[in-house]
Amino acid sequence: MADRRTASFGTWSDVDLAFAWTHYVQAIAGAGGAPVIFPLAECYAENPALALDVLDGLLLAGGRDLDAASYGEEAHPANEAGDPLRDQIELAFAEAALERDLPTLGVCRGMQLLNVVLGGGIAQHLEDPERVHREPGTFVGHEVDVVAETRLASILGETATVRSHHHQGVAPLAERFTASAHAPDGLVEAAEVADRGFCVGVLWHPEEDLPGGGDKLYGALVEAARARTPA
Repeated sequence: MADRRTASFGTWSDVDLAFAWTHYVQAIAGAGGAPVIFPLAECYAENPALALDVLDGLLLAGGRDLDAASYGEEAHPANEAGDPLRDQIELAFAEAALERDLPTLGVCRGMQLLNVVLGGGIAQHLEDPERVHREPGTFVGHEVDVVAETRLASILGETATVRSHHHQGVAPLAERFTASAHAPDGLVEAAEVADRGFCVGVLWHPEEDLPGGGDKLYGALVEAARARTPA
């Protein structure tokens, strides 16, 4: 799903754009998938099948904070301004994808979306004195411990070094969302839905370090999507 931002380029100023970070596109394409980006349009919120019917897998990408009103809370002062339309569309996509067991990977904001759809909540601002999870303008490297015998463990092994940039977390964790990795400070960094073929969420950004293991996660999503596609 594209985001909406205002940009200036060439002779143009303050132009409204629908865009996606190319690192997501490159990650999917590099894993053998064909990326499709949908603009923010109300038709998708009203009927997510318009998009999902042409997809074999779904990436819920990172980006701005969810609007706190989307999950029934007041916004923390540290939150970035949300986009209610993007929230509405992606929450509809996530719910419909779960219903039809569409292979899904949620990255950062995408994991938070999945947790909300599954009945969990958002920790709106993390105390992060050691800056494990976020450093302004960059992605922070840290290790995660992966829970044994989870789908994530079958993809990454017992430990992984990941790159993060988030000030929010998932709390409480939804009952159907099983924790599958933890950061050094104990924060749930990944979770998965055990009763679905492939539904994994990670708070880190695997597209920012493909050689370090990110390619395995995107590869697993594409593999699950390919397995679902009729021959």
